Amino acid sequence: MLANNDVFILPFSVKSRDSEADIRMVRSQLRKAFQVWSAASALTFQEVQGHSADILVSFLKGQHGDGYPFDGEGAVLAHAFFPGEGIGGDAHFDADERWLSSQPEDEDEGVNLFAVAAHEIGHSLGLSHSSTPGSLMFPYYQAMGEYFTLPKDDADGIRHLYGYKDPDSQPTMPPIIHMTTPQTSATKKDRLITKPTTSKPLKTTRVPITPAPEIPDICNTSIDAISVIRREVFIFKGKYFWRMDVNRTLKAGYPVPIERFWHALPPEIENVDALYERPIDTKIVFFTGKKFWLFSANQLEPGYPRPLTDLGLPEHLTHIDAAMVWGHNGKTYFFSGKEYWKFDENEGRVDLDYPRNINSWRGVPTNIDAAFQWTDGNTYFFKGTKFWKFMDIKMKIQNKNPFDIGGFWFKCPSKSMEVPQPITTSKSPTIKLNVPNNSTVQRVSQLYWILLISFYLYNIKYLYT
Repeated sequence: MLANNDVFILPFSVKSRDSEADIRMVRSQLRKAFQVWSAASALTFQEVQGHSADILVSFLKGQHGDGYPFDGEGAVLAHAFFPGEGIGGDAHFDADERWLSSQPEDEDEGVNLFAVAAHEIGHSLGLSHSSTPGSLMFPYYQAMGEYFTLPKDDADGIRHLYGYKDPDSQPTMPPIIHMTTPQTSATKKDRLITKPTTSKPLKTTRVPITPAPEIPDICNTSIDAISVIRREVFIFKGKYFWRMDVNRTLKAGYPVPIERFWHALPPEIENVDALYERPIDTKIVFFTGKKFWLFSANQLEPGYPRPLTDLGLPEHLTHIDAAMVWGHNGKTYFFSGKEYWKFDENEGRVDLDYPRNINSWRGVPTNIDAAFQWTDGNTYFFKGTKFWKFMDIKMKIQNKNPFDIGGFWFKCPSKSMEVPQPITTSKSPTIKLNVPNNSTVQRVSQLYWILLISFYLYNIKYLYT
């Protein structure tokens, strides 16, 4: 939280902007971005020249003295630091981006400065990323309308830090004054180089300009990982993920790249091997290769990633196939190849008498892709484009033949929509029904009429005796 919650001094350093028109555009878009936060809270903002600033906004290229270099056009757009001494509160924008004053129809044309600046200013004021889609602090670049107002999630966050606006005493926003000279911002930049900081910026990214990974066809794909997180189902495939509600309805706008939400995962990761929500604190554990990451919502916990061996898993293990909390006993299980482990969440290690063979889960194949306990209380195992429903009490799969993932989970029209229920068997004798051929039918019909006529004649004789 910044120290003075009424007026902030904000010199805007617009390095690499080539014309007066560019400078005017930047000034206008930044003022508009600050106004978004001012309108929802007790904050006001002011730009001045020649003063020490709480927030310094700079447009920079590549290595620029804070240990977090920009990558040129595309991918990382900007980053900002939480309030604090020195670099604290500053916002840095990649000068190699094509910054625009409006939302482009094609993202290859450039980036809307207002949309990115409004998000970064949230970090400069002390807000972390939000897990609420549609919020300004949701961690990816998104389009914003001309008359954008702060969503409730963001407004609640900024008011928690700085309070509500007092309509009776709130001053109007001070006018924008003169822009600082390049020498002033360079001086501060030099000071930052000689005085490094351990603060880590929160960055805003977008899909790179280079071709994005192919989006999987949800109706014809295997899955890498699946888990219930915050009462929603998250499904991962490659570099993308979907969200689904308890009615198996996919959320609109998905899939989206994993990096847009869990941006702290290394960009070179091709897929998530497994994940689950820890029952002890609802934090999320991701597995990829021989490492695991721990997230609180979408914020990486300090000290991660860590090796699988920290969980008590063997050194030779190259990856986890699936991870889940089993509803039958509330314990956490890891699966890999032909083996599985039971994990003690309180001790932070797998139990000593593991691994065990996966054939203990009767009918579940080896080398599964994913597994999870769904909200219906049943356990599901996935491999390829098929899945098995596991009956916990009987410790075996429901049916020997698996079902199509797309039909049941994603309601794909050409697939079966439901999981068939098990056939109830009994100890009653088996009855075999033989269908007669035509000649047999004719003989039976003739015999029927002979018996009927004989019965009729017999009854006539009986009546007359």
